[in-house]
Amino acid sequence: MEDVIEACVEALVEDSERLGRLERAHIVQVASRRGIDPQQLGRVFAVLREYGVLGEEPGSKGAAPGEAGDAKPTARNSRDQSEAYPGRIGRHRILTAEEEVALGRRIQMGLQAAESVAGGEVSGELAELVRDGEAARRSLVRHNVRLAIDIARRYLPSAGDLELDDLIQDGVLGINRAAEKFNPTLGYKFSTYASWWVRQSVTRAIANTSSAVRLPVHIRDDLRRVEQYARRFEERNGCSATVAELAEGLGEKPEEIRALLDYSAPVIHLDVPVSEEGGATLGDLVLASKAERPEDETIRQLLREQILGTISTLLAGTDPRLARLLEGRFGLDGEEPMTLDALGKEFGCTRERVRQLEKRLFERLRENRGLRQLTVEFLAMEAA
Repeated sequence: MEDVIEACVEALVEDSERLGRLERAHIVQVASRRGIDPQQLGRVFAVLREYGVLGEEPGSKGAAPGEAGDAKPTARNSRDQSEAYPGRIGRHRILTAEEEVALGRRIQMGLQAAESVAGGEVSGELAELVRDGEAARRSLVRHNVRLAIDIARRYLPSAGDLELDDLIQDGVLGINRAAEKFNPTLGYKFSTYASWWVRQSVTRAIANTSSAVRLPVHIRDDLRRVEQYARRFEERNGCSATVAELAEGLGEKPEEIRALLDYSAPVIHLDVPVSEEGGATLGDLVLASKAERPEDETIRQLLREQILGTISTLLAGTDPRLARLLEGRFGLDGEEPMTLDALGKEFGCTRERVRQLEKRLFERLRENRGLRQLTVEFLAMEAA
């Protein structure tokens, strides 16, 4: 490792003869390319100071704003998303592959330095590497905001209540995550790697916030596939696709397509006004339709009393189980209607015996036209 450090210093001294005083970003990039870790990098800086080729210290007069020379460090969780505004992306050009690799090396070096600091190692060089890595991350994110905007626009039709600005912000969060995970030694462009992280961040945001009931991500993906096919079908045929046509085109079962469409049904808000003047809302109508009117309950109670009184008169002197059988079977006692099995357990007999009693009861009741009419009215009110 001593030989590696010595070779790195020699290369940097040669660069200083060609470029003049060296910037810290250049030193970090060269050292990272040679496999030098943050702790060993401090020795490289010390030797370069002795040679007098190291540029101005971070935070000193003349340091470039927004780079490692910032006097105030920026925490990683403080994401500057103001650059996500589409009108500002023109200030940041598309980076070359070499520039992406250089920024990626600085970011990884800063993350390694942050781990060392978290492990208890404290030094000025490590702190400066952390700040330099943050500056490199912010620069890489700013130059790739247009990628987040491009991907966010594709998901806008299925974003529900989310607006384009919301999707862009989630896309920028994905770019931040990609910048921290990007490995510059693998040889592919940052935009290729970051696209997956941006899509994941945007789709997760849609899945978490676009419906009142949160749907799993794989259900959202299936639903998006159905919606895309439905739009293409309507463009080709000029009419909406049926469930059977969607199932046939996607190779799925109709019941699965129907379930997905049920998941995507829009949420109906109860505070939506139902008239132009305002006032009444949909919730008022729903609650009013479900509420029991006092007059209906009074009529139902009177019918119940008349039926029970007439039955008592008709069944006087007969088997007392017949009156109870009529109450239980039709819910005249205010409870849920009972089955023959339940009444058999109550009477202590078989289901068949209860059915025979029921037959006898109906034969007696059919002879009374007044009772038959009262029963019809009561059942009609219960059904309503």
